Amino acid sequence: MLFSTPQYALFLAMAVIAVRLAPRNRRSIVLLAISIVFYSLWLPVYLLLLGFDLAVNYLMLRRMVKSERPRAYLAVAVVFTLALLARFKYAGFAIETAMPLLTAVMDVPPEIPHLFLPLGISFYSFQIIALTVDTYRGDIKPIDSFWRYVLFISFFPQLIAGPILRGSHLLPQLMSGGHITRERSHRGMWLLVSGAAKKLILADFLLAPFVNDAYSVPGYGSAGYHLCTAFCFLFQVYYDFSGYVDMARGSALLLGFELPHNFLEPYLSRNPAEFWRRWHITLSDWLRDYVYIPLGGNRLGELRGYTNLTITMVLGGLWHGAAWPFVMWGGLHGIWLAIHRLAGGDTRTFDRPVVWADAPKVAATFVGMAFVQASFRSPSLAVALEFYGGFAKFDFFTGWPPVQTAIVVLCFLLHIAERWVRLHMPELRARARQGHLATLLEGALAGVLIGICWAVSGAGGEFIYFQF
Repeated sequence: MLFSTPQYALFLAMAVIAVRLAPRNRRSIVLLAISIVFYSLWLPVYLLLLGFDLAVNYLMLRRMVKSERPRAYLAVAVVFTLALLARFKYAGFAIETAMPLLTAVMDVPPEIPHLFLPLGISFYSFQIIALTVDTYRGDIKPIDSFWRYVLFISFFPQLIAGPILRGSHLLPQLMSGGHITRERSHRGMWLLVSGAAKKLILADFLLAPFVNDAYSVPGYGSAGYHLCTAFCFLFQVYYDFSGYVDMARGSALLLGFELPHNFLEPYLSRNPAEFWRRWHITLSDWLRDYVYIPLGGNRLGELRGYTNLTITMVLGGLWHGAAWPFVMWGGLHGIWLAIHRLAGGDTRTFDRPVVWADAPKVAATFVGMAFVQASFRSPSLAVALEFYGGFAKFDFFTGWPPVQTAIVVLCFLLHIAERWVRLHMPELRARARQGHLATLLEGALAGVLIGICWAVSGAGGEFIYFQF
């Protein structure tokens, strides 16, 4: 059930009514039932896998809390979760990669398993590990209720594609039953509308068809044509994923819960380090806290720091998908971040406002991201190399499709507008409460966006990050 469909709108409406009618101390039970139904609507058999995963991890969590050797139970929990993820997501990739060697040493080469990837397994596996590690470290109090543990992991707005939540953020809200207010409901409705508009109008209708056509014949056309395609994909994947997150956050707000931001206008970043503090923020934080720092971070010398950074980004690429283009994507990001740090690049720009003097840095980072992300879209390493071959023609000032170029400019202007709206949101809300005209204009804008979404909904497809 895609968030951008009328079926989900009906499901969400019924969920909101059920939660709001329930007594506050019973909302968790209602939410748990709704979340189980939501996940079972995809492929019921994988509800059993999710339940098995949660039961084993909760048992290890409780044993870890009570044991005098908690690290042993922590290791079992992490290894079990990663092994389950590897079995379903990486077994085929590993066998296919090792096939030349296996063929040489075995009379009958093994079959490559083709398993249907359980929906959301990459996201909820990371969330399970984070909760277990945070409990081990003493960052959060141990959960003493299995059903609250299940609800924390399976809370339906974020179950399929994040944000990847921490126990310190959502567990206190679940224990209190959430906090339903008029302001949260208003914000939730707007996030649902804006998220649907990002996904259906921008990502699926204006950007995806051109990107799909260009990648069907990689290497064809000028370097300018390939760069325009890369720009279009940058915005496609952004509006697709941030549209999902907006709708997830909006759904949670209508139920009385606040989920964290996962994007903060990443294409206005001035360097790659800032980009990763604005792009898929909850994954970036997870990789930093549970991979990069445990590897030693930059505490063991510069060379080890660069190595750890590259390893972390390669693993981040593999988390996205079991294919060599994702390994390439992660490796390129790691190398770029290492070079940026080696060159003494500024890593403290995140909190400094973007000014006109930053325009060259923003443009350079945007172009660099377009180059790196080209491998992310490629279905195979061969296609990625063919696409990069298109850049190697170096005729960057020819072959720009006029319509798609205009769409890229429009998307960038909308990206800038997102920053302005986010920074001025309190002031805008205060003005909206002061007069009826603002309310009418707001309602009219929402109606127009919903109408356009309905008109172009036939072009819609699955969210890109659902495949991860």
